[in-house]
Amino acid sequence: MSTQFVQAVWGGVLFGSAYGLMALGLTLVWGAVRLLNLAHGALFVVGAYAAYWVVAFLHLPILVGLPFGVLAAAAFAYAMHMVFIRPVIGKPGFDNSTLVATVGISIAVSAAALLIFNPQYKVVPPVLSGSTIVAGVQITYQGLLVIGTSLALFAIVYLFLTYTRQGMAIRAVSQQTEAASLMSIPVVQTYGIVIAISGALAGLAGVLLSPSFFLSPNSGFHPLIQALIVTIFGGLGSIRGALVAGFILGVFESFVEVFYGVGWAQPGVFVLIILMLIVRPNGLFGIGEVRRL
Repeated sequence: MSTQFVQAVWGGVLFGSAYGLMALGLTLVWGAVRLLNLAHGALFVVGAYAAYWVVAFLHLPILVGLPFGVLAAAAFAYAMHMVFIRPVIGKPGFDNSTLVATVGISIAVSAAALLIFNPQYKVVPPVLSGSTIVAGVQITYQGLLVIGTSLALFAIVYLFLTYTRQGMAIRAVSQQTEAASLMSIPVVQTYGIVIAISGALAGLAGVLLSPSFFLSPNSGFHPLIQALIVTIFGGLGSIRGALVAGFILGVFESFVEVFYGVGWAQPGVFVLIILMLIVRPNGLFGIGEVRRL
């Protein structure tokens, strides 16, 4: 088996897991709340910087910083819901108001990170250090952790939404808000729970993926764009679609990089997305919605 092929497969699985991990929280919020959370990258940054603060300033191990970063991102997301999203739920212009609010939050988080931590790049230590060599390709333990965590989280979220009482309440609110409220389901509280879970997932992604690149106040922009691409490709609101789309795009990008060069990877991905959306405008597993005017 050639080294190039192994490198392409390893990179594809790793890219796909990372993309799926970044998109999971975003697609969960859209599926339940019909909210396009453009502050998703900011939550990624909050989690990463919170973990960095624990390691760099409190001198504690990253295993302590990891849950702290997840909780910090979840708390920030819930506060965002209470202050900016809850007051406009059910009111005219909800979509536009939340879009503007989440963009503003994203800008504010970047500015706050710049003031608090300065513009210099930071290094978040990996949760698992070390690597092994397979067919001449370096396989990092941190990468294996990202793959395992991504697959496990998709399974957990699916089981949570399918078999738990709270998960069924979330699905009911997603399918028909008015009917859910008539069945005594606390709609607004359910929205807050979903957004907090989404924040925790984004924070976890921030802590696990930041060791692969330098952390900066603008580090959330690229994960946000990748999460949007994967979510649209897989179908807005589809958990299964986010997983499948993440691996399709990750494997495609990795093979193009290895065999044709890095310069062809991003153009190739966008061509693939355009072709797929021509065939399936709602994404791989998306379902078109009919709205009454």
